[in-house]
Amino acid sequence: MFRIEDPEHVEPTLASAMMPFHLGFDSVYESIKKASSEVYLHCRRADDIWENPEIIQDIVSLIDHSRVIICDCTGRNPNVFYEIGIAHTLGREVILITQNEEDIPFDLRHLRFIKYLNNDQGLSDLEQRLESKLRDLVGA
Repeated sequence: MFRIEDPEHVEPTLASAMMPFHLGFDSVYESIKKASSEVYLHCRRADDIWENPEIIQDIVSLIDHSRVIICDCTGRNPNVFYEIGIAHTLGREVILITQNEEDIPFDLRHLRFIKYLNNDQGLSDLEQRLESKLRDLVGA
């Protein structure tokens, strides 16, 4: 279905965002990128790249190379949950975010997550909380 590099090659300054591709999430992605850049991480999303003929290979390669994966569970997008599973399988650091805690399924409820509102103040708060968590993870 997809290939994983062997040996593994994690880029120490790469973060990735797994989230719905919808206009309503563009400002959320911008907030994720800002928080990442504050701790010297470059954040990418699958629609930022086209390196393989198969989209899933680009997604898996992005997860495989990322030091941290930020996953937005808002709306219970099945693709995002599939990508969380891949990230967990590969042993990557995963940060869950959501607009609604009910969107975090039972199997992930034991993990901490960042709840945010998709408005100016909520996205500012998301940036601050996400930057703090990323700083803890990468030691910046």
